[in-house]
Amino acid sequence: AEKEVRFIEKNHLSYYFLTDTNYPTRLKECPDAPILFYFKGNADLNSQRIISVVGTRTPTEYGKELTQTLLQNLSTYIPNLIIVSGLAYGIDICAHQQALKNQLPTVAVLAHGLDRIYPSSHRNTAIQMLEQGGLLTDFPSGTDPDRPNFLCRNRIIAGLSDCTVVIESAEKGGSLVTADIAFSYGREVYCFPGRVNDHRSKGCNNLIRENK
Repeated sequence: AEKEVRFIEKNHLSYYFLTDTNYPTRLKECPDAPILFYFKGNADLNSQRIISVVGTRTPTEYGKELTQTLLQNLSTYIPNLIIVSGLAYGIDICAHQQALKNQLPTVAVLAHGLDRIYPSSHRNTAIQMLEQGGLLTDFPSGTDPDRPNFLCRNRIIAGLSDCTVVIESAEKGGSLVTADIAFSYGREVYCFPGRVNDHRSKGCNNLIRENK
């Protein structure tokens, strides 16, 4: 605990306990909300409008274009909107970059401690987000980006937001886990349909068919 406090102080991190008055109200409503999480950035986590944008790590041009168009339009109608995603390859990083491009604050929920950035190729985008959004995690420093952590952090992506938008997803994937969690929280879930024979839209098409 002492080591973590020193890390927080050295790196000027904010930390939120579940009992704090400034703990994000949307997240506090969730039965599995983190007792403690760490944040670095300037975004208001209790902002009036917050949307999560998620999707496959291997998007098609269709998926990239949808992300670009969606965030362009949202920035026009809701200029103070916060975009939340997971800084992963594919739709996640596309959403963060398009948010920055359209002057929307954007927050990444990480699957590791704030002493590193994964994947390292997204470091420059993450640095930009510190000035226009921020980085958030419930994992202490020294935590590696192990596979189970990515599924665990998805509940925060879903819980921070008014709704979750799935751009593209195969039949199975982390973005569908996020959508299912959002659905279980009683939050809105939106997704774009794709061609019936496109495996990278099969997950979205299934969500629509199931009325989720």
